[in-house]
Amino acid sequence: MKRFMTENTAKNINFDYIFSEVKPITEYGIKKKQEALPFFKGQEADLKNEFNKIRAFIENRKRRDIIDVLKHIKNIYETIERANKNQVLDEVELFEVKNFLIQVQRLDKILRGISINNLKQLTPLPQLYELLDPSHENLNTFYIYDEYTEKLKSVRNEKRQVEKDIKKLKTDIKDDVQKKYNIKLSTRDEATISKSQKEKVEEMSMDTNLRVSGENYLNVIFKIKNNESIDLLEQKYEVLSREEEEEEYNIRQEISSQIKKYYGVLIENTRVIGETDYIIAKANFAQKTNSVEPEIISELQLDVKGGRNLKLEKTLKEKHVEYVPVDLNLRKNVICITGANMGGKTVSLRMIGQIAAMASYGMFVPCEYAKLCLFDHIYISVGDDQSIEKGLSTFGAEIVNLKEALENSLDRCLILVDELAGGTNPKEGYAITKAVVNYLKKKDCITVLTTHYDNVANDDEVQNLQVAGLKLPDEADLFVNRSIEQISKYMDYRLIEVKYKSDIPKDALKIASIAGIYPEIIEDAENYIN
Repeated sequence: MKRFMTENTAKNINFDYIFSEVKPITEYGIKKKQEALPFFKGQEADLKNEFNKIRAFIENRKRRDIIDVLKHIKNIYETIERANKNQVLDEVELFEVKNFLIQVQRLDKILRGISINNLKQLTPLPQLYELLDPSHENLNTFYIYDEYTEKLKSVRNEKRQVEKDIKKLKTDIKDDVQKKYNIKLSTRDEATISKSQKEKVEEMSMDTNLRVSGENYLNVIFKIKNNESIDLLEQKYEVLSREEEEEEYNIRQEISSQIKKYYGVLIENTRVIGETDYIIAKANFAQKTNSVEPEIISELQLDVKGGRNLKLEKTLKEKHVEYVPVDLNLRKNVICITGANMGGKTVSLRMIGQIAAMASYGMFVPCEYAKLCLFDHIYISVGDDQSIEKGLSTFGAEIVNLKEALENSLDRCLILVDELAGGTNPKEGYAITKAVVNYLKKKDCITVLTTHYDNVANDDEVQNLQVAGLKLPDEADLFVNRSIEQISKYMDYRLIEVKYKSDIPKDALKIASIAGIYPEIIEDAENYIN
């Protein structure tokens, strides 16, 4: 199977966070999500079908009704697996199957009222449901009904009669004892008699219907004793109970064998429920995040209007800071993003990977509009990717990631690199960056690099996007508000396409000035640049 992206890539583009926020309700939906695979180049039509289903659920008012049914669906996978292995199900398991069949009927009725192309249909099993409800009570309960067999009905009737006979005999004895000794027996058929009543204690001790069940230094406790008739009836009751258990077992065995016959249909219904649940979870997430259906094309292209990084947007919202959406129009194989630090280049890089990954996994994307192709692989390398386990520096980890990307560049890849070779000396760093750009511009990939090196994008075959950069305040405002927190106030994060230049913008001194570095230091630094 193709390796779409590594765990490290998923983390660095925040896809792991996003995917965790897609929350199916049933265990079948969760399993479907866990097994989800991306759509690759050549599967554009299948992906569009997936989007059609998501859109249909977003637009349909019955989605809430479906969610209500899904909340009542329990996992019966192990139960039907046991039946398939010829094991006899107990009453709790049979109840689970019955409840599952009820929810399938409810869900099927709703889904058939919705027009969704290519959505798999459920298969209700009324004949199996009838087997689990022979008395036609239509209740969400289950027990072994008398109606299953005449033998069961007869045994239970006889048991009930024996129980009545035992109760009557015990009641008659109790009434006689209470009347004879002028006492009141407890609900446990016991009476406590003081030892001071010697004659009464002696007389009751000789009574064949009573026995001593307890004694202390003050009292004697008497309890009604079964006579021979009661003993015989209780023995008969035990025999009937065993017969009832045997017959119930036979009935459960027969029902379990019938469930086995429908094993394939039941399993398929769990899959349909899982798929429906997963699609609805993606529809819910799309609405929650104000995401839109992307246009999927076959050409190597990625356009985004008003793109947002969902995780960063949430973080900023918690801090009451407004997120600035970004527009992108990636038209060439290699794109260089230039601009000052703190200008949002890395954020844009992560956002590109995030949107591409979400689309590949059949999700709507967080922007106003998106048009993009499918990729076989997504890679990202950012500056904080040190590998402690392997003893690699930032540069070493960066090169390892780059090597993996280059090895797969014969396929259609999205390669995202933040400050390539920024962890080594500038001369070699520039040379590596330039060579990588020259190599990848010939591949059927989209490569986006952020860089501070001059002359990397001085090539007609390389697209150059530049962060609009800082818009300095007037001196009075700057003097009052000197703080690094003010950068976002004056930074324009938009990406503007520019014709390549020999030099890229230098906003470092502006940032230092806003952050409050002393003016004499700023002036001295400007002299060195000049």
